Order: sequence, then structure tokens, then C-alpha cells
Amino acid sequence: MYRDVEIQTTEPGIAKLVFEGVSGQKIEEVIHEFAGPGVIEGMHNTDKSIASFAHSCFKYALDVKENLWFATKDTISKKYDGRFKAIFEEIYEKEYKEKFEAAGIEYFYTLIDDAVARVMRSEGGFIWACKNYDGDVMSDMVSTAFGSLAMMTSVLVSPDGKYEYEAAHGTVTRHYYKYLKGEETSTNPMATIFAWSGAFRKRGELDNLPELVNYANQLEQACFDTLNEGLETKDLVNLSEGITPKGLTSLQFLQEIRKRLEARLGA
Repeated sequence: MYRDVEIQTTEPGIAKLVFEGVSGQKIEEVIHEFAGPGVIEGMHNTDKSIASFAHSCFKYALDVKENLWFATKDTISKKYDGRFKAIFEEIYEKEYKEKFEAAGIEYFYTLIDDAVARVMRSEGGFIWACKNYDGDVMSDMVSTAFGSLAMMTSVLVSPDGKYEYEAAHGTVTRHYYKYLKGEETSTNPMATIFAWSGAFRKRGELDNLPELVNYANQLEQACFDTLNEGLETKDLVNLSEGITPKGLTSLQFLQEIRKRLEARLGA
């Protein structure tokens, strides 16, 4: 989707999809016979790229010990989306089925329509593998349901098991300009904190450092403690139910988290 090729037509004509192989093979399909102006979009992917995506998903699910869901629209896109479904299934059967069974987790495929309905009824606790465009839309929807993009964490996983943690949101430009003027802001730092805690935890697991893993866990719990007590940045105040929240500035919110982290660590 993000490397698509697009044409805007201004007259009647025929749009074709053509593949010319190095062997001389030629495949040609008519996309549409235009009676007037229109638009055309071409997308592509490679088996190698799809396989890398599959390995990353399967390995991450095994790492966090959670079920893996995958969804496309293969009933409509029988070849393009169908290829994703087939490669995932082939790799799972050959390399991951026994590992999943040993870990007590499962791989589940369904149509994207069904997956969305299931997600809306679920309580989470699973990995949802989405093609890029689907993932962009659904992750923003889910994070907004929690009140703010700043509540959404992001983990990048390579096919060979390397991890990178980041805050998925961009910069809050308006707040940043206020900060430059010396004014107070109420920017939500949760996603940034969890990027650090996730990296700490993974580093601790890789280097067998239980103290670092514990620090990461306690840091995240200190964040939850702060929120559960109604101490929040202003993006969450109007969304809170069952409590009387108190809106804090960015600095005040961080200070409250630190206070609870120190209590948990016995500092």
C-alpha cells in the first residue's frame, strides 16, 4: 500500500496489469475499460517480505506467550491477500506449530471483517497480525478507545528476533512550542515511558539481569498506580469514569510516577 503506483486518467481507455518475466513469460489482465476519467492504483509485495512478516509475528507471539490472530480479505483479493494467508499457513505448519502447541498458544486465521468484530468484543490478550494499512487504522482506533494515542506502545520485531521499542505517536507540536516558551504543558508521556521499560525488560531477559526486568515491571506498575488513583494528564481527565481525576502538568505527572516507583522499589 505504501509503495503503490497511481495513475489519474483524463480520458476513456483501457487499464491493464502486465507482468513480463525474465524468461519471456508475459501475463496480462484488463483492469478496467474506462468510459471517462478515473484513477488506477497498483500494489505489490514479495514472498520474501511476506515471509519475514510471518516470522516476526510468530516469534513475537512465542516470546510473549499469547495467541496469534491473522486476518486479510482473501475472499475478495483471492491472489494478493490469498498469498499472505498461504505463506503464513505454510510457515506455521513447517516451523511453528509444534512450538505453539508446546507453549499452549494457538495460531488463528479469519477474515478481517470477522477479526474486527471479535476484537470489539474481546478483552485483549492476543497478538493481532495485520497488513500495514489495516494495522495503521486499527491500532489508532484501539488506542483512541483508551483515550489517547499517547497510551499506545510500539514494538518493532525483525524476522531474526531483534527488538526495537518506540513511542508510536508523533510530537505534540503545540505543546512543544509552549515548552520552548517556558510555559507548562500536560503532555502524556506514557508511550515514551513504556518504550524505555520494554527495552529495559528485553535487555534484562537477554543478559539474564532479573534486577533490570524487575525495574521495568515496577516502572510500568507505578504508571498504572498513578492513573488508577486519578492522577492524569489532561488528555485523559475528561474520559475517566468512576473516579474524580486530577489534571496534572507533564512534570507533576512524572513526579507522581517517580514517587510510586520509589515506594515499590523500597527506595
